[in-house]
Parts: sequence; structure tokens; C-alpha cells
Amino acid sequence: MIRMRKFTTYVAVGFLLFLSYANGQETKYAASFLELGVGARAMGMGGAYVAIADDGTAFYWNPAGAATLMQMEVSGMYASLFKSLENHHYLGFTKPLYGGTALSLNWIRLSVNDIPQFDSRNLTEYGPNGYWKRIEESTNAETWQELQELGTVLTDAPLGYSSFVNDAFFLTLAKLYKVNIDFGWQYFVLPTEIPLGVNLKLIRQSLFNKSASGFGLDVGGMFKFGFDDLFSDPRLGKFSMAFALKDAWNTKITWSTDSRHEDRIQRSWFLGAAYFQPLPMLKSEMFLSYAWEYKYYGIHHVGMEFVYFRRLAVRTGIDDGQFTAGVGIILGGIRFDYAFRGHELGGSHRVSTLIRF
Repeated sequence: MIRMRKFTTYVAVGFLLFLSYANGQETKYAASFLELGVGARAMGMGGAYVAIADDGTAFYWNPAGAATLMQMEVSGMYASLFKSLENHHYLGFTKPLYGGTALSLNWIRLSVNDIPQFDSRNLTEYGPNGYWKRIEESTNAETWQELQELGTVLTDAPLGYSSFVNDAFFLTLAKLYKVNIDFGWQYFVLPTEIPLGVNLKLIRQSLFNKSASGFGLDVGGMFKFGFDDLFSDPRLGKFSMAFALKDAWNTKITWSTDSRHEDRIQRSWFLGAAYFQPLPMLKSEMFLSYAWEYKYYGIHHVGMEFVYFRRLAVRTGIDDGQFTAGVGIILGGIRFDYAFRGHELGGSHRVSTLIRF
């Protein structure tokens, strides 16, 4: 039964991945690997990161956040998903430039290996060795072992094996604007920060000797200010509001088939808010965050992070109804993060790291 379950899982995952190749504009799953998220810190906080996005993963959650980095950063992540059927990788580089600008280069890959390829003609044969004859014979068996003893198989041997490889390359440009808002209250001025950013991305996919590619555009912005400045109380913290728009023009992906088959990634909206509260009595600090995502329907993300002595971080959150949790260790300019996310097909674990120079 173990082999049968593994085979069934391969078929299920392969079918979902193949939908984007087979069903064109009607499918919801075009380049769905870009919905998995990157960075164990953000994932541990339930994906409620659009209003935080203050590290190298900003390009994914909100490209405007790249402008808030003060140091050059290299970051990466690895995850083995759905009982090692899928491998998820991420690698990125972000560098602050002059005048509050920043440049970020990033790469995401999701791969599924050892996908069997069968001769579709065998699925319509009615002869003594045809598919439907084998189906009829299989009713005489109640278990996978009995089916093997009868010498009956539901399919012929595969013609070969292939890999489904998905790559996305991002070029991010961001700019930080500092604006002093004059309320006219006895010359009261509130300092604010307004980062803005844009992604240019190239998506490439390959499956069964066919390939596809397309270009997309993401934009994002933030509005940040301090309650400590607004109310002249150093015990209060900082507040951020943000938005991000992914695949602004419904990114088109064209396959190298004879029909030049096309998929489209539907645009998605993200709105969020976050509050940062220092806790000097505990030598700690805390983030509370919320994000609302809309693509096919509305999704809520809620997250919390507690950091002790700027060394140990504990995180938890809710991502579209699924529980998330994580921890982080900060050693100078190096941070190691771990996250867990629940899922109907089994919880997933993510490990990421970043190095600041």
C-alpha cells in the first residue's frame, strides 16, 4: 500500500502542476510556485509581511522594503515540500545605493523530479492488453499486493521520466523618500518615510521537453511613522502601512508548443499594517502585523514576532487559516531562521539564512 500511496501522491501533485500547462488562461494555477512564499521569518509570521519587509526577502513581499535596508545582504532558503516531492530554493542579493535607493537581485526555483511519462494511446485501448481490460481485471484484487500477484498493472511501463522545473528571476529597484508633515500645531512636524519599489521578473518553466517564459511587473509602497514622534512619548513604537501589487498586467507565459499555448498569472493585491513596540524593561522588542491578500478570493494573514536581546526571535501566525510558527537566531550580521506551516497535504518546514555586510 505504501507504493500505491506514493504513486497516487505523484499523480496528484503532477496533475496540479500540469494544469497550468494544459488548461491555459482558464486555470488558477499558472506559475503557482510563486505563491509559496520565501524567507522563514516571514513564513513563521503567517505571511503577514507586506508592511514589514525589512530584509532581503522584501522583493517578494513588498519591493518597496528593499529601500529600508541599511547594509548589503545575501539571503537564501531551502524547503523540501510534500514528503520531498518538491524542492524549493531561493537565493538573493540586496545592496543599498546612494540617495536612499537600493538594488536587489533574486532567484526562486521549485522543482519536481522523476515524473513518469506514459503513452496516452494505452489509455484508450480495449484489446486483451488494453487499459480498460486491465481495469476489469483489477476488480478481482482488493489490495495492491493481490494486484501484483495477478500480474495485472493499470499502466504500461513509463516511456521515461521528466522534471518540472520552475524558475523566477527578479530585478528590484527601490527608493526611500523622507517627508516631514507639518500639522501646524505649534510648529509640530511629523517625520515620515515613504519607500517605493518595483520588480521586473522573468519566469521560466520546463516540462516534458517543452518550455515556457514570460515577463511580469510588481510594485509596492509603504508609509511609516512613529507614534513616539506623534505623541511625544518615547515608550511608544513605530507604525507602518503598505500595499503591493503583483503581476500588474496579468503576466503572460507562453509555451513552446505548436499552438504557442499561453498561461496568465492573475494580478493580486496585498494591503497590510504593522506595529513595532520596543520593550526596554525586558531588553526585547515585538512586531504585530496583519495583511490582506486578494487574488481569487480574500485571504487573511496575521503574525507576531518577539525578539529577546536582539539574539533570539520567537514567531507565530495564521496564514489563510493555517497555523505557522518559527524561531530565529541572530549572531552579529548573520541570522538563521526556521518556520513551520500546516497544510492539508502535510506540514512543511523551511530553513533560511541571511548575512549582512
